[in-house]
This record gives sequence, C-alpha cells and structure tokens, in this order.
Amino acid sequence: MKKLISVFLFVFFSFFLFAQEEVPSQEENLDPLTGFPVIEEKPFVVYNEGLATSWVTRVMKQSGRSNFVFSDFLAGAYFGITARNMEPMDLTVRLTAYYPLSSKFNGHPQVSSSPLHYALDLYVAPTLRLTMWNYVYINLSGGLHFFFQNSERWNYIDLGIGGLAGLELPLSRRWTILIDGIASYDYGNFGTNRNLEPYNHVWQYQLSLGVRYSRAGENQYSYIDSRRKG
Repeated sequence: MKKLISVFLFVFFSFFLFAQEEVPSQEENLDPLTGFPVIEEKPFVVYNEGLATSWVTRVMKQSGRSNFVFSDFLAGAYFGITARNMEPMDLTVRLTAYYPLSSKFNGHPQVSSSPLHYALDLYVAPTLRLTMWNYVYINLSGGLHFFFQNSERWNYIDLGIGGLAGLELPLSRRWTILIDGIASYDYGNFGTNRNLEPYNHVWQYQLSLGVRYSRAGENQYSYIDSRRKG
C-alpha cells in the first residue's frame, strides 16, 4: 500500500511540475491585446470555379391515378468560396447559374416557347475536409440549399437542405482538380406555383467538375511535383 501511495505521489508531483513548466510557454503564445491564444494557422479563402449539371424532380401526388412528375435537366457554371482554417470546420458558399436544356412531364419531353429561361442555385454549409495519405482530399458537408428557376409556366423557389461529397485532386503546387456531387431535398412551394400547382416532393442532384488556383492554399503534395513543400 505504501508503495502504491509513493508511486501516486511521484506521478502527481511530476505532473504538477511539468504543468508549471508549461505555463510560461502558453503565456508567450497569448495575444497581448485580446488575452486569447494567438491563432497560429490564420484563416484564409480559396476560390473554386467550374462546370455543373443538375437534375431536378418535382412530384405532385394524385389519388386514383399516376403521380405527376416534372423533371428538368440543366447545365451551367459555378463559383465557390471556401474559408479554410475555420474552427471547428471550414465554410463553403457556392453559387451556380444554370440554363435548362430539357424538361419532361411524366417522361414526355416538353417544348418551350421561349429560350429565355435560367436558374440559380445557392449552397451554404460547414465543410469537413479529410485526407487519404495526401493523395486525395475528401470534402463532406451538409447545409442550406436554395434554388430559383424561371420556367415556361412558373417561377420556382425551392428551399431546403443539401449535402455535398467531393474530391480534391492536387494536380500541382497551386492547381487542384475538384469533383463534387450535391443532393438536396427542398420545399418547392415558395414560388408562383404554390396555389395552382403545389408539389409534395422536390429533390435535386448536381454533378460538377472544377478547378482551383490558389496561392494562399498551396498544395503541400501534388502529382506533378510530389516533393514535400516546406
């Protein structure tokens, strides 16, 4: 029993002395103006851009007959901003401009009388960035999704939740290839369709291929130059 007490006291006082030695170093890292620890890895912003496609499905439930299913295929370009080194996760804001290429009702193509239609997609979410041995980076996020579409009959306004899964391929020191997929489920009755054509379900899938050029967020490892960056 005495040996056990002696070992406990030795460990306790050793930890106490070690903690006392660590206090000065912690105080040296405090910001003299705020009193909080100095942020070693400063937050910064990277910019992404690329091409995107989207599949939108809207469903009106019917009793005694088949449901009404409206589907649109769109293509466009996106621009995204990601704030890095944020605590506890990064933040992604992504805006996409689309042009509707085709529309179907219950699988039958619909012809538009005017080509002047467009759509805007906004995605905002905290993002978790993982790495696979620095060869590939994986982005996972979930957050707010907003979609506006000007169509032949209505101005759709959809609001809901979405999730993103993406890959970052570090091509070179400053260039990165981005492959992203987004799935969302929305409430689709904020637009002009809400009274005459309310939808029971609205969902959307997006696929995109983009690039990033960044000096602030340089790749420490890359395919073209695999040597470790200092």
